[in-house]
Amino acid sequence: MSAVLLGKVFENYDLLAWLRRLRQRRLEAYGVALLVVALATLLRMLLWGVVSEAGPFTIYSLAIIIAALVCGFWPGMMATVLSVLIGSYFFVPPTFSFALFSTKEAWTVAMFAVVASINVALVSGLVAVLLRHEDRQLLLFRELQHRSQNLFAVIEAIASRTLIEGQTIANAKEVFAGRLNALARTHSMLANNAFLGAPLKEIVAQELTSFSDQVTVTGCDIAVNTRAAESFALIIHELATNAVKYGALSTRQGRVAIQCSIDGADGSGQFRFEWRESGGPPVSPPARKGFGSTILFEVAKQFSQDVQAKFSPEGFTYQLRSLLAGIEAPRAESPASLAAATQERAV
Repeated sequence: MSAVLLGKVFENYDLLAWLRRLRQRRLEAYGVALLVVALATLLRMLLWGVVSEAGPFTIYSLAIIIAALVCGFWPGMMATVLSVLIGSYFFVPPTFSFALFSTKEAWTVAMFAVVASINVALVSGLVAVLLRHEDRQLLLFRELQHRSQNLFAVIEAIASRTLIEGQTIANAKEVFAGRLNALARTHSMLANNAFLGAPLKEIVAQELTSFSDQVTVTGCDIAVNTRAAESFALIIHELATNAVKYGALSTRQGRVAIQCSIDGADGSGQFRFEWRESGGPPVSPPARKGFGSTILFEVAKQFSQDVQAKFSPEGFTYQLRSLLAGIEAPRAESPASLAAATQERAV
């Protein structure tokens, strides 16, 4: 409930940005906490005859909450210590002394210190959660903006290249829709992971779900980053389309084996992807290179070191090799890792 109330307070004002700036300036934060305690002391003295001795720390409770809310945990704890010392000296009998008159006064001071410390932890913690939430929202917005720009560029390239391949309008529409749907499915997976990446195995499975009895997939249990996921979606869609039209998936006897492997340690590890067809009709290199060839080679080269395709009587084989660090998705979904991933893709 407290988090909801704080969120309502901040949602129409730019207070979170101000709080972030103040908390980053530690000296100013402690100064504000000290000022709040001083004002509370002055107000308590002005109300000397109004506020009963039974509530010597009433005004300080509000001051401590304000200090924790505005300045953070440690300035809030400093405000708590100062409030206990000043309140005990001036307003707890015997006044103007740290000597406590009875066990009752001692318990009053102790309970105030404990409750105030808990309030500091809760209030400062809730504000910290709100600040982290806003950071994440800002990063996601920037990532979405960046992704949208890239996505429009990819769609424009697909559309322009598809429409100039000399096909009929009906065929061009079918090819364009297939490529666009492959990209859309991958973007749905990326959105579920805050655009950090997507499982390669799921990208493959979604594209080849109609041929699950003819396709085997091994070793593809890796999450690839956004750029690689988009590229793999187009590559696998193109491979599947060609296999259905001309290759192994054009017959019931045909088979496709997809194998992924990783060689070496994380720092310099090599990722290998292989698509191997068998049992289908003999294949031969295309007479001309269309946008499909661009996807299989030029798009793949954006993140891979080597791309090879082999046409043989036994079947078509496609292989690519890449640095693992260049395609692997970030392993943590913290704002820091998201920021690093965003910055890396924006360069």
